[in-house]
Amino acid sequence: MPDPTSGRDYDIEVTLPSDYEASAARRYPVLYYADGGHLGATANCLAKEPRRLEALKLIKLLHRQGRLAEEPILIGLSYAKGEGFAGSRARDYTPVADKPGYGGAAAYQAYLAKTVIPYVEAHYRADPARRLYWGHSYGGLLGARIVLTQPGLFRSYILGSPSLWFADHAIFGLADDYAKANSDLKANVLIYVGGEEISRYDPARRGNTRDMVSDVRTFEARLKALGYAGLSVHSLVVPGKNHRTTIPPGFTWAITSALGGAPAKAQ
Repeated sequence: MPDPTSGRDYDIEVTLPSDYEASAARRYPVLYYADGGHLGATANCLAKEPRRLEALKLIKLLHRQGRLAEEPILIGLSYAKGEGFAGSRARDYTPVADKPGYGGAAAYQAYLAKTVIPYVEAHYRADPARRLYWGHSYGGLLGARIVLTQPGLFRSYILGSPSLWFADHAIFGLADDYAKANSDLKANVLIYVGGEEISRYDPARRGNTRDMVSDVRTFEARLKALGYAGLSVHSLVVPGKNHRTTIPPGFTWAITSALGGAPAKAQ
């Protein structure tokens, strides 16, 4: 699906619910997920991660177990064709140009809002009132930017181990900017992070990592401090999990909270 502004082409991966053909009138929630080039196959933004768990299989399993009221339509957001995934996601998922090749999130967000979402809702029985977004790492950072600049684009935001540290926590400045210009923020925000994602050695990140647990708590506190009636924010620290292994339990908590009932108790 081409981006008419940048001229780049992106694959959009569509997976329909098992019962999609059973009723021609029924509309479904839609989960748009970043890193579709890897997540569609592995539920992990790092292609070489050995502990693979397919997003599709996980959602179907949760539905069979009765933990999801219904299966959503899945829309995988892949990378620009002809580019390596690292360069494509670094540009498209980051909010400011901290260095060359970064800072294209605003343009990519416009592509989602003006091209991808209208196409999906014109061609599939997607419920516009039940759009969900899921992003992990840089994908979580992109989701945080959308929350703070165009919150109505999605109803629920699942932010997994978001890279809030990027560009000296530039995302926190967006929260301040939003508060100055708006009296409400209508969104359901669910944030998960691994308990091991603290400022010490994390083998999943091949070296010393930022204190992403502290960042999540700070971000959650800043959002709640806005006092907006339309904003719901919950977070979960998954004990004993790192940047990779937190995905299955963190995503399970978030997606069942968004589609299966009230959020589980956050830690």
